[in-house]
Amino acid sequence: MNETRKVPPDAVHVWRGFRSEDKTQQQFEEFLGSVFVPGCSLLQPNAGLHAYIPSLPKHEGKPPTVPDQSALMFWTSQQTYHDAFKCIAVRCYTNLHGDLYDTSRSAAEFPIQLPEKDLQPETPYFLIDAPADWMSGDVVHYIGARNHNISPELFRTQTLQWAKSFQSASGLEGGLLCVGESYIVAWSLWSKGKSDPNCFAPLKSITTTWLDQVSRHYELGHGLWEGWSGIPMTAPNSLNIQLHRTVDI
Repeated sequence: MNETRKVPPDAVHVWRGFRSEDKTQQQFEEFLGSVFVPGCSLLQPNAGLHAYIPSLPKHEGKPPTVPDQSALMFWTSQQTYHDAFKCIAVRCYTNLHGDLYDTSRSAAEFPIQLPEKDLQPETPYFLIDAPADWMSGDVVHYIGARNHNISPELFRTQTLQWAKSFQSASGLEGGLLCVGESYIVAWSLWSKGKSDPNCFAPLKSITTTWLDQVSRHYELGHGLWEGWSGIPMTAPNSLNIQLHRTVDI
């Protein structure tokens, strides 16, 4: 079932992860690549995971207020996500988070529609109110740190102004963003082969860029019971994992 299959724009958990102080950056990347990302990719599609886009910003010099990792986890619906916790495989995967992240700072939520005014901090928003298939298309992902000469309030105001103008970009099929006190994470979706890799250029006037990349389509060539070192997750990196989807919509 890996043909194009569209799901609602709010059927995605928007993850912003902060590395546990117990892990070095090397340990963090190694655990992500050898256990965490392969585990998510292989254990959860049978429960309804529909698209998975894990990413790592540049590490050297990155402020600690900017997430150490981001991810989009699309499900066939929000209800599918909640029902997935009935499955042992999903509960096993979820319990890995405490070994890797500072769970007091890391978070994931379903997005809501972009408002006319007043972006709320740490609240994900979707920009296009239409179903889409984020696995089959091309995704551009941006992670930026708020410039110090801009207040958090002005940062959110200017981000909203940009987002409202970006909604009408030609060819745009989907968009997501979340603004923290000191960072922004944003994603755009385009038809395969038709992405605009410079779509987030306007954000560079108010942020310092830590990731600005088209997510690479990554084919899963191994399964749970094969000898395999895992998925390369060395910063900076953004992957659009090509899941073996089994759940009908």
